[in-house]
Formats: sequence, C-alpha cells, structure tokens
Amino acid sequence: MEAHLHPTLTLFVFTVILAICFPAIWCQETRPFDVCGQSVECGGIPIDYPFWGSDLPAYCGHPGFQLTCESNVPLLNYQSVNYRVLDTNTSTQTITIARKDLWANICPQFLYNTSYSSLFFQDDNFGQRNVSLYYECNTDLRLKPLGANFKFTCNVNDSESDGYFFRTDLIAPNMTNFLAQCKNHIDVPVNQSSAARLASTAATTEDLRSALMAGFNLQWTAPDDKCYQCIRSNGRCGSNLSLPELFVCYCDSGNFSVTCNSTNGSGGKYY
Repeated sequence: MEAHLHPTLTLFVFTVILAICFPAIWCQETRPFDVCGQSVECGGIPIDYPFWGSDLPAYCGHPGFQLTCESNVPLLNYQSVNYRVLDTNTSTQTITIARKDLWANICPQFLYNTSYSSLFFQDDNFGQRNVSLYYECNTDLRLKPLGANFKFTCNVNDSESDGYFFRTDLIAPNMTNFLAQCKNHIDVPVNQSSAARLASTAATTEDLRSALMAGFNLQWTAPDDKCYQCIRSNGRCGSNLSLPELFVCYCDSGNFSVTCNSTNGSGGKYY
C-alpha cells in the first residue's frame, strides 16, 4: 500500500524547510556586498560611491551625497537647492552640476545664492568665476558704458522689471551705486569657458543662459582613497550601517573592514 503524508504533517515539513533555507537565501541575495555591486544609473549618469539613491541604498554611499532620479534626470539636493547632475568623474572626484531653478530660466520664483560646504565639496580652482544676477532694478537708470547687452526682463508680481548680470569680479566701483538700487541679487558659479564669454562686453543673455546650463564643477571630499583600496581588494565601498559617517569596505566573505584583505580598523560581519 502506498504511504501518504497527512496534509497537516506535509505543511509542517514544508514550513520547516522554508525556515531553514529561506533566510540563508535571502541574506545571500540582499547582503551589502551584492547590493552595492549593482549597476545603477539615471539619465546615463552612473550612481556609485560616494553617491547613492534610486535603487542604491544609503549604506552604499556616503551621507550628504544622495541623488534622486526625476524624469530620468539625476538631482542633487544640496544646501536646500536642487542641482541637475550633468557629469561625474570618479578618477578626478569631480561632479558637474547646474542649478535646476535656473535651467533655461533666469527669472526663478525664489532667489538663492549658490553655496557649498567644504565638508563635502571644494572648488579646487577650476578657473571658475561667479556671475551676479541683479533683480528688480531701477529702470530709469542706464549703464551707458556697457550698453544693453547685460540687461534682461523678469515678470515679478505680474509686472515686468529689469535685471542685469555681470561677472562678479569685473563689477567696476562706479557701478555699485546703480546696483545698490536693485532689490535682490544672487551669485552663481560658472565654468571657465563660460566665465571667459561673460567677460566680453558683447556678452548677451543667451550667453548667460548657456553658462547657467553648462553648470560648474566641484570636487567631492568623500574618502575615495579608502574606496580605491577597497576596490583593489575586491571589495565594495560603502558606509557603516550603524555609523553612516564611517567608511567601510564590504567583502564577499560577509565581513566589512577597511579593505577585504585587512583585519585592521573597524570591522565585523553583516550577516
């Protein structure tokens, strides 16, 4: 006679098998070493250490370097301002960004200066310069020596008002009285080639728009030297799950440390 297991016993055996096997499989598939090895990108821009976001969790990057992907456009929110990420270069640790609010629009609703903390980024002398944008200026005054090239018009509170732009380091002392009558102004960095064009007395608002869309460069200060050592030891760069400000190297063995062939520094097992 053929033996049959009681349905209740069959369910029990199946449950025991899942209890034994499934956690091991789950841990193996979701451990940081595997997750941080994913190829993630947005708009053709790779998202990898020190950056994180989209499908890459925070422990695969460094705090302060989160990217979001909106309509296939990578965005970096920094100092309460959103920037479009145009390029990243891990070999030089540089990122090219452009103000989202000034993207093809020199009359934003809110005005913010561009600033960055040396804790995360530094200018690193890329030959860049600031351009100053002045808003709601006195339309009765004229900058006759400069002509009308540096003038633009914005609609503020349903009424048009004049604005002006100048490369900040080229603003002459005799212009300060005029510019002091403008209600608002902001400073925005532009890259070296854009700065050269905006230095010309023939510069136009189209040159300004092109400069703002071309963006500017920053060099990040995340511990990339440690990341290079980690990669050379066949590890994956990331941050400590418990202390995100600490760099760790996730290893195939399930350990994390400074490098995968080192027992020095902070380390442990993540599964």
